[in-house]
Amino acid sequence: MNPGVYTYTVTGVAPCTNASATVTVTENAATNAGTNGALTVCSNGAAVSLFTQLGGTPQVGGAWSGPSAVVGGNYDPATMIPGVYTYTVTGVAPCTNASATVTVTENAATNAGTNGALTVCSNGAAVSLFTQLGGTPQVGGAWSGPSAVVGGNYDPATMIPGVYTYTVTGVAPCTNASATVTVTENAATNAGTNGALTVCSDGAAQSLFAALGGTPQAGGAWSGPSVVVGGNYNPATMDPGVYTYTVTGVAPCTNASATVTVTENAATNAGTDGTLTVCSDGAAQSLFVALGGTPQAGGAWSGP
Repeated sequence: MNPGVYTYTVTGVAPCTNASATVTVTENAATNAGTNGALTVCSNGAAVSLFTQLGGTPQVGGAWSGPSAVVGGNYDPATMIPGVYTYTVTGVAPCTNASATVTVTENAATNAGTNGALTVCSNGAAVSLFTQLGGTPQVGGAWSGPSAVVGGNYDPATMIPGVYTYTVTGVAPCTNASATVTVTENAATNAGTNGALTVCSDGAAQSLFAALGGTPQAGGAWSGPSVVVGGNYNPATMDPGVYTYTVTGVAPCTNASATVTVTENAATNAGTDGTLTVCSDGAAQSLFVALGGTPQAGGAWSGP
């Protein structure tokens, strides 16, 4: 039926006239809060309208209630608690109030930490990439980069330096989160292997570097019984013994050292030329004592 004025008439028995009375019907619209809805948000997401999550055709002008106070009809993950939020539209009597709910689920935002850096030595041990991230990264993410990452570690023996990315997969509507570790690999120092050098006490200067084994790096420093000049051992001015070659490492690479053991043999001395005049019928005379200087004993003679 339609609202309006309804007339009630009683027919009179003559000479009585008919009698009438009216009922004016007013029809108030029923309240409509829509149908129940659901909302899933990320803990670091923007505020979202609760009203638009209701189903049906809810009336505007209702009021929200729930675990947190609702401001502007929005759910803000930064300040509110998830749960059941109720939208109530007040009815005009005799219409009753109408209510519908929006159930809010809040998924935790992903956290891959903040960017970090790692410097290793080319001959160093494997190092955890995860511990190089800043902040409080979540475990369970995946690494990608110039080399395949095994066990979350960077291994200088098998991997290439560069930018390695850690990605944590978000639970919708949370997006994935990523952070990087930039790996720098310094070359290990190489001083070669130990060597030996035997010289004569009156010999020329010789290179200590050339006496090292392996493939030593240039640019190191020598130390030993005597000061080393130009990387050479000079028998005229230096003492024999153990000379150490040290190459300074670029952190975190350590210094490297190798030694050259110098043995110096005394120079031979046959004295200086001499002369001997004898008589054909004279006694035998020593050729050795006819030599000048300080000849060593034990030599051998040759002649006519």
